[in-house]
Amino acid sequence: MKPERKAKNKIVTKKKGNNTLIIGIVTVLLLAAIGYVFFSGGDSNKDKQDSNIKFPDYVYTDALALKGYTYATNHPDILEQIPCYCGCGGHSGHRFLRDCFIKDDRTYEEHARYCDVCIGEAMKVQSYLASGKTLKEARALIDNEYGPKYGEGRTNTPPVSDTYTPILPPKLAAYTEPASTPSITTAVQTDLSSLTLPDNFNSLSDGLKFIPAGISWAYFVNLKKETGIEEGVMPGTDFYGTQIVGMLNSEYSKNSWVELHDVGKSLASVQSRAGNDADHILSTRPFIYSTKDMTARVQELIKEPGNATAYYTYRSLLEKVDDENAGYAKLNSTATSFANVTYIGLIRSGNDITGEMAFSIEDSSAVPLAKYNDLKNSSSGRGFRSYEVNMGNNTLIIRMTSTMANVRSEAMQNYGIDI
Repeated sequence: MKPERKAKNKIVTKKKGNNTLIIGIVTVLLLAAIGYVFFSGGDSNKDKQDSNIKFPDYVYTDALALKGYTYATNHPDILEQIPCYCGCGGHSGHRFLRDCFIKDDRTYEEHARYCDVCIGEAMKVQSYLASGKTLKEARALIDNEYGPKYGEGRTNTPPVSDTYTPILPPKLAAYTEPASTPSITTAVQTDLSSLTLPDNFNSLSDGLKFIPAGISWAYFVNLKKETGIEEGVMPGTDFYGTQIVGMLNSEYSKNSWVELHDVGKSLASVQSRAGNDADHILSTRPFIYSTKDMTARVQELIKEPGNATAYYTYRSLLEKVDDENAGYAKLNSTATSFANVTYIGLIRSGNDITGEMAFSIEDSSAVPLAKYNDLKNSSSGRGFRSYEVNMGNNTLIIRMTSTMANVRSEAMQNYGIDI
């Protein structure tokens, strides 16, 4: 991923960053118990998009920011005990992570909208607590992850205290830990039985055929595949008043982006909370939510995909992976030292997840193949049901099956890929 997005003057386009801090989107040891709680959290009735919360328009232009601001709104007291590591303590005088989202008078702070660190920390805290960890344990995980790299930018936030009196108590009821960790089989709460995606919008490859070339990264989520994290990386039901079933999210190098949304059915009319900062075309299927300079180009490609689409840039790699069955799939042009493109897809495999990673190799001599084979040889003892390492034709493909937590941790710690 890019470094965190420092607060800046308000702009009309969105940036989410790439593969080293967050997405979409997030990190090592995230979802310590079960993948689905990554964004939705155990306190689901409170943390889904609340129709009574009115955010500034800039929040609605970013699905991940919308998740972060919603959580901060519902739980400001929790984020007051979490430090921010983005450096805002020095240049903005922030005291804790809550300051990045909400001011003491409950008005919104735009800083977090442009900062991957702030959004990432908030969503990780939400996930840790929802998976059954205490606030002290969640704080320790945040400190351990961000401290080694970003400790100098840490806000001067005191340790978690059982007697802490929040400056901003939650307007909603306080967070309560779940009595037990839900099974991954309960991840999808929405009834999807009557909802279907168009035949030409079922995968990352499909979505890339609808957008111009030049992306720095893109991910696709398909709620019908039920891996457990899809709802967490797309806007909630409040965005349209109905559930998004499939979504492509992509970013370009010059502050422009494209999101494609499909709600699983054709609607004669739908309400949107996108705000006025970007074009939002609801007459197509999928819907087009994009910067104004991109909308017309995407409309033309939806009518007639061509060789100038993003898909053809990455076709050789995508043809070697199974993105058709992935509930979440991400492609990134900011890759490791030996590759120029990385791919990861998550596929439901019974009660486990198969993670498929692919690398378009740029320097074969730099591939640490011995290390990866050692990981394969030790995989069964580390909780993996299967683990494959295959290299050939300028491509490295890793496939591993285990719990969501194991797959995500392995991808981040040993391959440098965030989910």
